[in-house]
Amino acid sequence: MAIWIDEELTASPTEVALPSGPIGLTQTLHSDLGGEPAKITYSLSLSHNVSFQTAGGPVKQIQINAQIPGTETSRTDTVELVETGGGTGIAQVRIKQLIEATNDSNDSVILAIES
Repeated sequence: MAIWIDEELTASPTEVALPSGPIGLTQTLHSDLGGEPAKITYSLSLSHNVSFQTAGGPVKQIQINAQIPGTETSRTDTVELVETGGGTGIAQVRIKQLIEATNDSNDSVILAIES
């Protein structure tokens, strides 16, 4: 089998203004192989003007290398969102997650955008 999602991805806060402050993406995972490395990718849709803010500028995708242990472990990644271009007319943004390891797992979380 490999990576198991024990508790689905959540965000804190769940409602943000843009640009946002730090957003914690939290999830509980484990590997039934006793532990393994994984690549976690967070993505935003290309169809709107909301991006992740990084030190290198706005991007639509962030990749994180992680070690997933053999026991249920809560882990948190922190992201920030920013508008690129004019004001956004969207009310919510979905952050998609892909975990690549021995198997691939998908999850996502939706954030409300304050107007």
